Amino acid sequence: MESLTQNVTNITATEENGIDRDVLSCYHFNIVHFSLVDISPGWYIFSCVLNVIFSVTATVANFLVLAAIRRTPTLHSPSIILLLSLALSDLGVGLIVHPLFFAQMLGKVTRNKAVFCEAGITVEITANALCVISLLTVTAVSLDRYLALQLHLRYKELVTIKRVVIVIGIIWVIGAFIGSLWLYKPEMVKIKVMTTIVTCLFTATFCYFRIYRVVSRHYHTDVILKCALEQVNNSKQAANMARFKSHALSTFWVYCLIVVCYLPYFCVVVAITLTGLSVAKRFLYEITAILVFINSSLNPLVYCWRLREIRIAVRKTVKLC
Repeated sequence: MESLTQNVTNITATEENGIDRDVLSCYHFNIVHFSLVDISPGWYIFSCVLNVIFSVTATVANFLVLAAIRRTPTLHSPSIILLLSLALSDLGVGLIVHPLFFAQMLGKVTRNKAVFCEAGITVEITANALCVISLLTVTAVSLDRYLALQLHLRYKELVTIKRVVIVIGIIWVIGAFIGSLWLYKPEMVKIKVMTTIVTCLFTATFCYFRIYRVVSRHYHTDVILKCALEQVNNSKQAANMARFKSHALSTFWVYCLIVVCYLPYFCVVVAITLTGLSVAKRFLYEITAILVFINSSLNPLVYCWRLREIRIAVRKTVKLC
């Protein structure tokens, strides 16, 4: 512990001496970012291992989900297309973000400033873009479930695959814009990311709260009682409600994972924005960023665990492989 404290003190002293901005010229990175490995070399080596493991799991799991959805026509519905977009962004994290973050950490460990700089720039752009896309997509999924409950029969008429694809396109454009903005205005990116996290979590929370209220009020009264009295006429309605409840609960688990994985990162970014960057806060920023990336490996597990149709389709896809 004393050694760790001493390392932090040494880096902080270096920062205060004013040499951090000159030694490493790499966009918005400085020598403090590069020298954080001195705090805990073991952690950064462990971080490299984690990134390799979760890069493989995120890539394989999300690829299987995407392939399963693509080859199964019965899964081509607006709600599943939204999950496909989420799986695509998670696949990007596995294929691009994890390897780049691994290269950035490896650049610190091996003292290779060129690798650290090039990987760091690319990972900031792609990670911000893909994480914003994931947040917006999860919010769109919650809105989709809310609309399915509120619109009833009009849902299929108003929420079509074509319109969902347009929404997904807009989400990806917004994500790409925010990610590329890091090159020019990194502070603005922090603000936009924080705003996106708050807006998305608030909207999704509202939607799932409303869904819970409606389902808990009507499911046990109207549906169950009617099914008991008129089983023949209401069996289809009961099946539809059960399917809706299962899908809503599945997407709610995805939302819970987003909250658990993104909240620590959000708190650190808020602290950095309000009080300024420090060695300790930058160190926590990198730790919580890994937690955000790990979310991309957990989402497909929820699909396969909670959604029977996707689980069966993935099994068939695995057998074909």
